[in-house]
Amino acid sequence: MVTRKQPIPANAGRKSAYVARNHAALLKAAQAVLAEIGPSASIDQFAEGAEVSVSTIYKHFENKEALIASSFIAAFKDWENWADVVLEEKGDALSELVNPMRLFLRLAKTHPHYAAMIAKNLGEIPKYYSGTQDGFVIHVKELIKKKILVVDNLEVRTRIISASLLAGLAEQLTNPAAKESDADATIEVILEILGISPAKSKKIATGPLPELSEQQSAWGA
Repeated sequence: MVTRKQPIPANAGRKSAYVARNHAALLKAAQAVLAEIGPSASIDQFAEGAEVSVSTIYKHFENKEALIASSFIAAFKDWENWADVVLEEKGDALSELVNPMRLFLRLAKTHPHYAAMIAKNLGEIPKYYSGTQDGFVIHVKELIKKKILVVDNLEVRTRIISASLLAGLAEQLTNPAAKESDADATIEVILEILGISPAKSKKIATGPLPELSEQQSAWGA
């Protein structure tokens, strides 16, 4: 016997979209609070920033830490989607690996809203950023398979590269005297960690990038 499925209520799709919009709005508001106050912000301050009750936040997130983690993950994902569009015209295999890192170190120029958020939360960033390394590792493994790179102890090197990249970003965000050439110097060091010669590292790390412009703030600033 065939059991007929129950029809989906007409308002189910609208309700789902409404919940998704509210969830996204809470994340944007939380990002603004994190940029202004930092991780020490209370759940009441997050609620005030979103102009909702604390109970509304708890309908979407288990606790404050879950809200903060989701806010950073959403920010990194949004940036990754932007970078994919900016770098849509693919270059050579190494440039495809390197240019996203070069763009990341230019965050203050392209995404000042996320830059402010990260600058205020530097001590917290490693635990939220570590999850974004999967794509990097997959890419490096592909380059190793193609014999473009020869790398041992990839897990260790990836941790060092992640720390170097975050240190380079912190320098760009907190040091008024930091230059883009300093950012590219960080990339040169990272490439040398991957076994690329200093001369080739410099060439790759200082190659042309797409023209960059400031993106509109995610919270309308």
